[in-house]
Amino acid sequence: GTKSLEVALQPKMSLSSLTPVGFEALARWRLADGSFVRPDEFIELAETAGLINELDNVIFEKVLQSIKVLNSHGFNLPVAFNASSYDLVNPDYFNQVKSKIDAHGISPSQLEIEVTETQAISNYGLIKETLERFKALGLKVSIDDFGTGYSSLAHINEIPSTSIKIDQYFVTNLESNKNNQYMIKMILSLAEQYNFLVIAEGVENEFEASWLLEQGCETAQGYYFSKPQFMDDLLIWLNRYTDKHE
Repeated sequence: GTKSLEVALQPKMSLSSLTPVGFEALARWRLADGSFVRPDEFIELAETAGLINELDNVIFEKVLQSIKVLNSHGFNLPVAFNASSYDLVNPDYFNQVKSKIDAHGISPSQLEIEVTETQAISNYGLIKETLERFKALGLKVSIDDFGTGYSSLAHINEIPSTSIKIDQYFVTNLESNKNNQYMIKMILSLAEQYNFLVIAEGVENEFEASWLLEQGCETAQGYYFSKPQFMDDLLIWLNRYTDKHE
C-alpha cells in the first residue's frame, strides 16, 4: 500500500554509565511522499475506527522483528512497546502476545509492556489481571505518564508494574521550574518506597541529565541522548557502545 507502518526505537540510557539499557518502540506511519502522520492522529483514527487492536498487532510484530535484528548484532536489550487499554481488556490479547513471542523464540525478558497510568486505572480489575499475567510470563511492566493522571497515589502500590516513567511534562524546563523539581523528587521518593525503577522522559540537556542522576533517577530517554531512530541508523548509533576488544 501507499501507507506503511514502521517502528522507530528510542534508546533508554543509564544516567550513571551513559550507556543504552533498552529502547522504547514508537509507531511511525509513513505516507507515500515520505512524510509521517503524527502518532496521536493515527492512533486516534485507529481507535475511532475500532482498529487499535490490529494496529497494535502489526506494531508488536515489528517490535519482535526489531529485537531479532538487535540480537543478531549482539545487542540484547529490552524493548518497550505501548499497549492500549483496548488491548489489555481484550481477553485474547495475552494469548496473542504469548504465541507471537513463542513463535519468534524471543525471551520474554526482552520485552516491556508500557501502559499509561490513566488507562491502567480506567478498567482497573481487568487490566490488573492481564498485567499480572504478563509479569508472570517474565515481561517487565512500566507505567507511562506517571503523575499526570488523577489516581496515581490511590493505585500506585496495586498496579503490578516494575517501573514508572516520569512524564516529560515534569522534565521540560526543569532548570527554571522549581515546582517540577519538587514533583520529581516526590515521585522518586514514592518509587523508592514501593521499589519501582524510574525512567525520566524528555531529557533534552546536560542539566536535566545530571540533576536527575543526583536525585537518584537511574534511567532516562530524550533528545539529549537520541531521538527515536529506524533500525539502520540505530545500529550505527549503537556501534559506538560496542566493546571493540572482543
